[in-house]
Amino acid sequence: MPTLPPSRDLPKHPGLRHRNAVGRVGTFVVEKLPTGGERWRPSPESSSQQLQQLTALVGTGVGGFVEHGDDADGPYLARASASPTLRTYLKELAGPLPWREAVALVLPLFSALKHAEQAKLKLGPLTPKMISMAGAPHLRADSMLLHIVGQAEPTGPQTAPRLSRYLPPAQADGAAWDASARRYVLGLVLYRLLAGEDAFTYQAQGLRHALAQARQGAPPMPERLVQTFPAGLQALVLRLLAPTPSERPTSASQVVERLQQFSHTPAPQADAAPAPQPDTTTTRPSTRPTTTTAGKSRAAAPHKSSLTPLFAAIVLGVVGSYLLIQKIPEAPEPKPSPAKPSISAVSPLTPEHTGANDCQTCHPRQVQEWRRSVMGHSAKSPLFQALEILIEEQVARSNDCPHGAGILRRAGSVGACRDPNTGIAITGSGGALWCVNCHTPRENLEQTLAAWDGLSPVSASRNPLRDSLPEEAMQGIDCGFCHQVRGPVLPGNTRSGRYEGNPFWTSTQTGQQFSMRPEDRAGKPGIANSGYFLDPTIFLAGLGGATERLAGGVHQQLTDPAAREYLRSSEFCGSCHDVRIFGSDAIAARRGENFKRLRNAYSEWQQWAQTERAAGREPASCQDCHMSTYPGVCLPTKDADAIDSSNSALARACPPGTTFSARTPGSYPEAGAATGSGQGRPVTTHYFSGVDIPLADEFPDDLIEHHGLDAAGVPLGAAARRDLLLGKTFRFEVDNPRRQGDALQIPIVLENTGAGHRVPAGFSQEREFWVHLRVTDNSGATVYEVGKIDRGDEDLRDKIFLRINTDDRLRDAQGRPLGMFGADVADGPDVGLWDPPPDHGGTEFRGRGLINLQNGFLRCVSCIGTIDREGRCQPLPGQEGTRAARFTEGKFDIDTGICTSNLIGENALFEVYFPVGSLDASRGAVSGPDAIIDTRSAPPNVPLRYTYELNTNGRQGPFTVEARLMFRAFPPFLIRAFADYERRQAAAGLRPSGPLVTLDMLERLQAIELHNVTTQIP
Repeated sequence: MPTLPPSRDLPKHPGLRHRNAVGRVGTFVVEKLPTGGERWRPSPESSSQQLQQLTALVGTGVGGFVEHGDDADGPYLARASASPTLRTYLKELAGPLPWREAVALVLPLFSALKHAEQAKLKLGPLTPKMISMAGAPHLRADSMLLHIVGQAEPTGPQTAPRLSRYLPPAQADGAAWDASARRYVLGLVLYRLLAGEDAFTYQAQGLRHALAQARQGAPPMPERLVQTFPAGLQALVLRLLAPTPSERPTSASQVVERLQQFSHTPAPQADAAPAPQPDTTTTRPSTRPTTTTAGKSRAAAPHKSSLTPLFAAIVLGVVGSYLLIQKIPEAPEPKPSPAKPSISAVSPLTPEHTGANDCQTCHPRQVQEWRRSVMGHSAKSPLFQALEILIEEQVARSNDCPHGAGILRRAGSVGACRDPNTGIAITGSGGALWCVNCHTPRENLEQTLAAWDGLSPVSASRNPLRDSLPEEAMQGIDCGFCHQVRGPVLPGNTRSGRYEGNPFWTSTQTGQQFSMRPEDRAGKPGIANSGYFLDPTIFLAGLGGATERLAGGVHQQLTDPAAREYLRSSEFCGSCHDVRIFGSDAIAARRGENFKRLRNAYSEWQQWAQTERAAGREPASCQDCHMSTYPGVCLPTKDADAIDSSNSALARACPPGTTFSARTPGSYPEAGAATGSGQGRPVTTHYFSGVDIPLADEFPDDLIEHHGLDAAGVPLGAAARRDLLLGKTFRFEVDNPRRQGDALQIPIVLENTGAGHRVPAGFSQEREFWVHLRVTDNSGATVYEVGKIDRGDEDLRDKIFLRINTDDRLRDAQGRPLGMFGADVADGPDVGLWDPPPDHGGTEFRGRGLINLQNGFLRCVSCIGTIDREGRCQPLPGQEGTRAARFTEGKFDIDTGICTSNLIGENALFEVYFPVGSLDASRGAVSGPDAIIDTRSAPPNVPLRYTYELNTNGRQGPFTVEARLMFRAFPPFLIRAFADYERRQAAAGLRPSGPLVTLDMLERLQAIELHNVTTQIP
């Protein structure tokens, strides 16, 4: 071959995508070969380092270099052709590939990424257009090659990044390309090969819609295909396509290892191509096109006709050559698919590997639903973590306990704070790990959290939970927890050294232990305060428990009837969804309960269940409502029910083209329990639908506002599932409003018809259900309005927060912070004036002001104002400015619940607004409430009637009445207070990962309209 002239005499090569017959790429001379490939030679300007860098790429699958050597003209490198590209191949692919062919096609590409990651090569962006199918599939890596040989990349409109279906979510938002993004692209390719269609729809609604879908995570593939896969293949693909990079495989090496394991899996009979059948299990929206061309269904297209002859030859050549290179045994001739596919053996789960990532191999549906649930974020909840660490840092803090007592953490041999009078440990006295046991239950098995040290100047034991617990524990209520529960704990476990949760709290005054589980005496153990019993032997293989394993051997088959029944029972939910806190309640102590009921969901359900049974009806369980399709699904409008036009929540919940269709409690969708399951059967969903929207960044916006549906018609978005529940909770009416002279009487009726417990449930002292009422005259002018807010982060106006104190520097002589999480509160324009007061219970009320079903907290007080004839404390002159100014702290006995005061009964209890705090912004030490209001909430099936009595003030009718029932998960003042406290603690160096709550979390705080009723009064 003649020697090429010096490169300086050659025309500059315009780039790697547009070849001249002879040209230059940086300092290398490139010759086009008749085969379509290229021969690269160094020019005099080339450095030995450049040649070495290119030579090191030979055979790696990066750059396409397949050979190097020397001939009469000097050193050279041979590069494979750039075409055909993977992009062209995928365009020609009209159906799914058998999984072995798909794996063999992408395995060399992941191997190339593995080399690039280990060699720390800067590959830049990756799309199927940048992957060549000539020879073995390889990454062209043009950007990197141009950098090596010293040539700038082309710029201009033609080279600018474009929106693409192969663009990862973060890169679509402008993030730099990294290794995780490139693995994501190959995950999209593998999904396309296996499913025969893209993971995210774009044909009907465009690429931006597809990218919005991508931010939710990929849906499972059709079950008819998944049944032919080896266990774990679909789970690997879904992990590659996780919207959050931290949830994806951490290296291409991991992916290569897993793909090679699949490649060596003996081919079961189920590897045969599935018979054509309609896809009824995919989670895509119903609006997705089902055909690629007129009269030709993707699902029905047989594989042998899905490729053109050219590309059939390419893929068979690629698969054959790569299988030969990897020495993979040739698969036997496929046989007809059996009714139930074979299940390949996989490694058994271990105590360290029972999280979602470990379980999604066989249970991708359940894991994807769990990732969209609040359960999956129970440990990450910012308000939970902030409240937990506030309690540990501030309760019982004093000169003797300068850094907080850790009253709900574990006490150790050193650093525990003690009562100065008795020497009894305050640390842990409220219940060691009282919060942790339910929010991060894995800690019960692993015991990683250090004992609290409230005395040392510096101690990592005082970090928030997110900086103290391992990543696995921060998964919260995960697969491994629920499925290792055998039943309830038994009374007395603690005395025998076994786990019992938190059945009692300890008085530091006397050492007496007060039970928080009266149900134990009634023969129903384990209710409240993490009363579940974890037993890994019933779940994990080889631990000496049950001996029957599931097919594949990954874990034990749960054969114990009692354990199976407990897992389905409301009592299992009641182990955490009744929450009792330390200290006697000033109200409940009168009925013999020496604890405070913070959350009563199970107890309220139990009362309702007794009523149902008395009426001859079997009550629905918690799971029947929160792990089923209740209260309904979204169906194409022509197939769905008509809904009341005033029900805003139901009208809003379903995506366009669909309408709400009711389902009764206990209506379960049909699906396979695992990827290897046979025929579908009723299964529980794992959305754990509720009314909360997580505030944590780890729960991305796309999981909240997703507008798609799963195969059963359940919305994928958390906001839509919330709206379904809220929309079916209440009957809401304006019942026969009337005018009597200059007076208007407007009865508002609310009835909890959709929940088997009171509403609000859960953290009912913070949830707001209120009525926005507006009355206008014949000119449209406002006669009366209450409950109006203009923004989701605006507080209700029945009270005005003049000051909330989160500064702990004001101390008394004992070193106790004063006024911490106390508030100076004044009456607002919407203050409730109802007779009788809703605090006292009852069902009928008359008056005016805000209707709010939110429960509350009370504190024992004495009057420093004047006591009127009815025994109520009234302000003296100068005490009118705030509600608390007329009071001082009463003497409260935490053991007995006795409030010693100059006031009697309910008048001795004053409402405060934080679960832990002080009397007001400058007085009182930090403590829990002395009593809890639980009577404002709406009991099941009991109408509550609030009759507004208003004066028309001479206005002319007719009068228009508009009533809106509203909901908000948390009041804004609560988030603002915690954000301010966390800002202070972070500035003091006490938050290694930054503040737990920030003001930007207010953006997720929405005021949700449930019902909107309009009527007229003549």
